Order: sequence, then structure tokens, then C-alpha cells
Amino acid sequence: MTEPTDYEKQAKDAVAAIIAKDPAAGNVLTVPVMCQHISYAARMNKDPKAAIVAVCRGSMNAVLLGGQSVPDAAVALLEALPNMSLMMSTGPEDLMSWVMEGIADVTPLAGPEVRDALRVKIEEKFMGASVIFDALCDAAARG
Repeated sequence: MTEPTDYEKQAKDAVAAIIAKDPAAGNVLTVPVMCQHISYAARMNKDPKAAIVAVCRGSMNAVLLGGQSVPDAAVALLEALPNMSLMMSTGPEDLMSWVMEGIADVTPLAGPEVRDALRVKIEEKFMGASVIFDALCDAAARG
């Protein structure tokens, strides 16, 4: 079975390639690829949490390093999750939590401005979810 770190690199490389090819395409092209990687990681693991977190961490690192908007990409990905959870054995709450954990993992590198913007956008779209996101960011900052 593939290690979670492989999922992180695969997702990072796939998203980075899309951004490099067409930086203006943004979330229209990157979010479906992120979703494909999440779905694959979930299907390949009996306990998919670590793999899904790794995919999201890799994807968001590519978005950050590619100069794209991490908050916009994160919210677009979170908005796509309800449709994904219908096709997976993972419940929507777990899936959202795991994806937010992967997103939160990039906030120490991204900086406080990006973390704040993420929190605001997440709260706007998913009332109450910013509390969970803040806790995940704090955990990521502690390492």
C-alpha cells in the first residue's frame, strides 16, 4: 500500500503542473484534480484520514507555491466535498474535517494573513467551521 507521503507528493505535483501550464485557470482546473486525488486516496486505504490529509496538504502547498489564492482554492475544494462524500464510505463531517486539517497544515508556511483570510472565508461559507479550522491551525503550528 502506498504511504501517505506519496499521496502528498502526487497531489502537489499534479496541482503544480496545472498551475504552471495555465496560471489563469485557477480553481476551475485544480479543484477537480484535488477531488480526484482525495477520492483515490480514500478508496486505497482502509483508514483514509492520513491519506486525505496528505493529499490536501500537498494540493494546498502547490497552490501556495504557485502564487494562487489559498483561501479561494480551499473554499472551492470544501464546496465540492458534499458531492464527493456521496460516492465515498466516509461521512461528510469526517471528510470536511480531514480536508480542513490538510489545509491547516500549510498555514505555518503561508503566514498569519493567509490563515486569517482562510478563517474568514471558511466562516462565510460554512458557519461554525472556523472554530474547528482554528484548532487545526493551532495544532499545525505546534508541529
